[in-house]
Amino acid sequence: MRLLNLLICLVLTCILGCASIESAFKDKDEKKIPISQVPTEAVEAAQSAVKGIILTEAEIEEQEGITVYELEGMANGIEYEIEVTADGKVLDVEQEDEDDNNHDD
Repeated sequence: MRLLNLLICLVLTCILGCASIESAFKDKDEKKIPISQVPTEAVEAAQSAVKGIILTEAEIEEQEGITVYELEGMANGIEYEIEVTADGKVLDVEQEDEDDNNHDD
């Protein structure tokens, strides 16, 4: 019984440790940048993806060898997060829930 408890603790420690390491590396790869440094094609793609959006923040990161811009902004009182490549390909659009204060981390 003692061995089983030890094994369960070891497995849980490994799972929680891996999750912490993954989140630490995820945040480390992202770098805040001024919106003025985002390529025009990326900004225009984000604005086309969400009509009327006013962009407020930008981050840059590498995903599988591709430079991705994560743009945040507001449209019609709703916060959005849009991932787009430098050449204007929209990869993801997320709408922020009213009760979600941690930005889908």
